[in-house]
Amino acid sequence: MDCVKYSIEEAFRQVHLDFHTSPLILDVGADFDPDDFVKTLKKAHINSITVFAKCHHGMSYYDTRVGVRHPSLKFDLLREMVKAGHENDIRVVAYYSVCWDVYMGNEHPEWLQVNKDGMPVRPKPFERPYFSWETLCLNSPYIDYVKAQTEEILKNYDVDGLFFDIVWQVRPGCICKYCRKSMEELNLDYSNDEDLRRHSRIIEERFMKEMHDIVMRLRPGLSIYFNGTSNMNVGRMAEKYMTHFEIESLPTSFWGYYHFPFYARYFRNFNKPIVGMTGRFHTAWGDFGGLKTDVQLKYEVARILAHGGLVSIGDQMHPRGRLDRAVYDVIGKAFDLCRKVENWVKSSKPVYEAAVLILPRSRSADQFVFGKHAYELDDTIAGVVKLLMEEKIQFNVIDHLMDFDKYKLLIIPDYGLLDDDTRDKLESYLKQGGKILFSYKATFNEENAVFNCPGIELEYVDDRRYLVDYMRVTEKIGKGIPLDFDIAMYGSGLYVNCKKCETLARVREPYFRRTYKTFTSHQYAPAAKDSPYPAVALSQNGQVAYIYSPIFAAYYKHGYGIYRKLVRNLINLLLGDRLLIADAPLTSEILLNEKDGMKILHIVNFQPTRIGRHPEYMETYHPIENITVRVKLEEEPKRVYSALTGRDLLYTMLPKSYIELKLQKADVYDIIVIEYK
Repeated sequence: MDCVKYSIEEAFRQVHLDFHTSPLILDVGADFDPDDFVKTLKKAHINSITVFAKCHHGMSYYDTRVGVRHPSLKFDLLREMVKAGHENDIRVVAYYSVCWDVYMGNEHPEWLQVNKDGMPVRPKPFERPYFSWETLCLNSPYIDYVKAQTEEILKNYDVDGLFFDIVWQVRPGCICKYCRKSMEELNLDYSNDEDLRRHSRIIEERFMKEMHDIVMRLRPGLSIYFNGTSNMNVGRMAEKYMTHFEIESLPTSFWGYYHFPFYARYFRNFNKPIVGMTGRFHTAWGDFGGLKTDVQLKYEVARILAHGGLVSIGDQMHPRGRLDRAVYDVIGKAFDLCRKVENWVKSSKPVYEAAVLILPRSRSADQFVFGKHAYELDDTIAGVVKLLMEEKIQFNVIDHLMDFDKYKLLIIPDYGLLDDDTRDKLESYLKQGGKILFSYKATFNEENAVFNCPGIELEYVDDRRYLVDYMRVTEKIGKGIPLDFDIAMYGSGLYVNCKKCETLARVREPYFRRTYKTFTSHQYAPAAKDSPYPAVALSQNGQVAYIYSPIFAAYYKHGYGIYRKLVRNLINLLLGDRLLIADAPLTSEILLNEKDGMKILHIVNFQPTRIGRHPEYMETYHPIENITVRVKLEEEPKRVYSALTGRDLLYTMLPKSYIELKLQKADVYDIIVIEYK
């Protein structure tokens, strides 16, 4: 069998074609026409497509001797799709649903995962909520079936990659009979949550390694990806078994708008291609009649490109096997934009001045858990990403095992545990002139009530005295903030003493905490007295700053603009000269990259529509006038122009090596190229 024809690195315009189809549907593939299929893809500028070998229902869409072909499918759909794609220079990846398999879950209920309460992980009797499936265990004999089907596909179909979906064990762990047996063999206690988590990771990694080894043995060079692993909790473990990362992140669904930029900035550190996966749906997967506006989808594609990503747009094919032309008209408009600029994205690298350092949230085997589900961000992470993007700070996202020294500033938001090795790294980082901004309980050890962050001496006093207290800022960090105003800090914070510190903002305390006995007015009591505790403290040498409240979570939850201004002013104080300063709407995203000695400025604009309970999106777009951007350069440029239009842009050289650009009318997406002499 031939090796891979088309590289993942070239696959900028992908479609992930869902095809989860019930065996109750009797006309599967009846309308499939390979010529019409590929004509629709080509018209929409698609150069890679993920098509189905096996779906969540457990149905296969090829001539399988191992699995169960969909009972109403009359031909080998996978073979027809691979053939049509390759004859038209379209890369074709095979999709395989792993843990979700209705058919096998019903045939072999003993293979289902079992949660700690003893309940099989499947929908309750007489119920079938959205996104609910029979969930098979990666430690059961079911995996022999998965391996056999995978080998069958690799030996008989010239696919260019494999996409394994739903690769995870329930948390804290599965207690099916197979998992109980293997835990006993490993001297692990299945009544202990931490042992269950440890065992889950062992089982997940073993599965990925075994599948990776099968692919490398039979078809070395294919792309391989395990969906469910593009999160901080398992991404580092899974990385060695995958050719790339795919960040499934549909912003108008439960992922939200801050999930993709967070994980794109994290996974780009592993020097592997990243694919940003969004969808054409109004809501989420399986939304057959939901279709985004073309301007919304262009925006989503643009922000993926701006982060250096390849683009994948999710669709679901009608059971009869036809592609909806209205859908591919919208996808085609987005991919027309993509194909015009992808060469500017290829091989480009981000330029940054700061990093958000995410420290472990627990000492568990699952160190990075931010919500109930692996894909979830908590308010702190969403808040720090939102704030830094709005202020156009050029930042990366890193964990405690990554290099600190390439960043002028590390931001440790609200929470995180600091071990001895990471503390030593931070001490070394400070000795080399680095700066740290941290907040609330970041680096705080609750067991002994001690802050472990080096470079500043904080002494814990108490916390949560009030539901709301206040802050007054000094002029040093007061730009845009009224200096004589008591700023409500929703949620209060940690009261600390700081030795040899400068107080940049001080706490102001209210009359009393609101209770059923002590209350005034509708909400909380007004400020009544100065507090001896700093709200913002700066170390004597000016390298380390601390904010006493969970300010990033509070900003995301309450949207109080003063919080953003305070953090911005503090960052400006610590950084000095910023890489980039912009006079642009908060919803504009500006990212600075470099390529072949050029600076590449991505400007992505978003104009939300107020639409009720559904997440905001763009219905229409009106060009934004007079966006001004200042970029710090090493030398005066030779030429500055738009990659989309080719038009030269006027610029002004300013002191401190800044170049100032003015965009008179900014579209949803533009790329500004700065060439040097």
